[in-house]
Amino acid sequence: MHTKQRIRVYEGVGPPPPNSGPPTKWGHLPLEEVQVGDLIEITMDSEEVQVKINAVRSYAGRLARKTGKKFSVRITDYGMGIWRIQ
Repeated sequence: MHTKQRIRVYEGVGPPPPNSGPPTKWGHLPLEEVQVGDLIEITMDSEEVQVKINAVRSYAGRLARKTGKKFSVRITDYGMGIWRIQ
């Protein structure tokens, strides 16, 4: 027994939407707005810093490659600091 296959053609719909991937966990950080010499400090306890610092460094590195801006992510007395250095 064969079932009929239905095919539809839609004209003028444009290109498919971009596949943006999963949402970023650190996209809320205003890294694109900060000027050279500015600091973004994220307050958290030292255990939380150890868990999250590599993820923030990776995010800042990806953004640096895309925008040409450079960042330094360091542990501070109050949590984690992100400096714009270039």
